Parts: sequence; C-alpha cells; structure tokens
Amino acid sequence: MISQYYLFNLHKPPFNNVKVRQAFNYAIDRDKIIDKVLQGQAYGPGSYGITPPTFEAYKVGDIIGYNFDPEKAKKLLMEAGYPGGVGFPEVSLVVNSGNTRNNTVAAEIQRHLRENLNVNITFESLSNNEKYRLQHKGMGNIFRDGWIADYPSPESFLSVFYGEPVPADTSKTSYPNTQRYVNKEFDKYYKMGRDARQKDSSYVYFMKAEQILMSEAPIMVLWYESNYRLISSKLKNFVVNPLRYFDLTRVMIGTPEPLDKKK
Repeated sequence: MISQYYLFNLHKPPFNNVKVRQAFNYAIDRDKIIDKVLQGQAYGPGSYGITPPTFEAYKVGDIIGYNFDPEKAKKLLMEAGYPGGVGFPEVSLVVNSGNTRNNTVAAEIQRHLRENLNVNITFESLSNNEKYRLQHKGMGNIFRDGWIADYPSPESFLSVFYGEPVPADTSKTSYPNTQRYVNKEFDKYYKMGRDARQKDSSYVYFMKAEQILMSEAPIMVLWYESNYRLISSKLKNFVVNPLRYFDLTRVMIGTPEPLDKKK
C-alpha cells in the first residue's frame, strides 16, 4: 500500500499547463525504470492512478492513467507551445537525500525526457526538511514524493489531494496537499466517497475522483512499491504488514525446524 510519484508545481510555468504535465507523463518508460533501476523490485508500473492495485474490488485497471507513448508526448508538448522541445525552460527536480535510489531514478527520468521530448531537467538531492520547505513555498518545479497508506483504503491516497483545507494564504503551510492542488469536482467525489456508508458506493465515488486527478496530471505516478525481506528461520510469528506496521508482541526467536521436517 505504497505509491511513489513526482509532484508538479501547478502554480508557475511551465507546469501550470496541463498538456505539459501530460506530456511528461507519457514520456516516461516506467517499465524500464523498474527493470533497469529498481532491478524488478516494484509491484508494477504506475500506469493507472495514485492508488496501488492492492484493494480488493477497487478496479484500478479501469482508471485511465499514463503508459509510455513518446509520440503522444511530443504531440502534447507541441500543442502546449514547445514543438520539439524548442523554447522549453530548464526545470528542476528535487529529491530526498539519504537514498541513492532517488538519485538513480531521477537520472533515468532525466534521460527519458531528454531523449523523448528534447527537454532538460536538472535535479538536486536535499534533506527532507529543505525539500519540504521548498515544496511548501512552491519554490521549485518538480518534487519527488510518495505515500504509505495510513489505513487500508483508497481514501488515504486521495486525501493527499483534497483541496478544501488548502489555505488561500500561500505563506501558510498546506499539508498533506503540499502542492495545493484544488479541483472542486475532485473534492465533491472525494467527500462523497469518504462519507458513503457502504464500501461499494465509496469505491465508485473514489474512482470518479481519482480519474479527475489523473486526467489533470498534477502528479507523475512512477511505481507501486514492493518490499523484500530476508527473515531468519529462527524468527516465529512475524507477519509482514502492507501498511509497514509491525506487531512484535507475538514474535519469538526459536530453534529452526530441521530441514527434513519442513519437507
């Protein structure tokens, strides 16, 4: 229940143009990022929405997201006023420091955008505090981000983009909607899903909200997270939780069972 993505700064050029955001989304080969950079360690490419495909009955496959389509990306960039990338400003990407994966992914995305759109992005690695300071103040173009579900529902992911609590005063902190995405239709369906009494009904409304989100492309969903762990055979009653919550109250260290008994 983890999604990795980039946020666009919607309030300054060039990413105040939805076609630029869509072009960037289509220009990224997410499968290649997973295979080449992550060595296959991901649940799957972020080709649908912000919600990972881990919730039963929530049909993320019905959400129209972004696959790799460089020709469509070029067409959208041309329609946005940058044919062949001509005149497109150099933009910056900020990633979290302390994780080499963030840098290697950023370098790969930098290459995809240069090869497929003829645009240049620079990236820098900053501490979380400094990254969020710039992010909250809208001082940058693209920010690396991600979300781990606080509870097992698509609502947890969509709540990050709920716009009604966003303060009109840009000097005030906006969290978790740090990019200050506001769309009244999205908010309407999000609230209808949040307040629905039946899960089936809530999922219908959440999917409507999520489709609006993806159509406007305020984010670039990269992949849905996967975790691998090596666990000693002496460890008993250890359960891996998709929310990264670990209940250690029943965990014990014991003697490993003989190999012949395991067979």
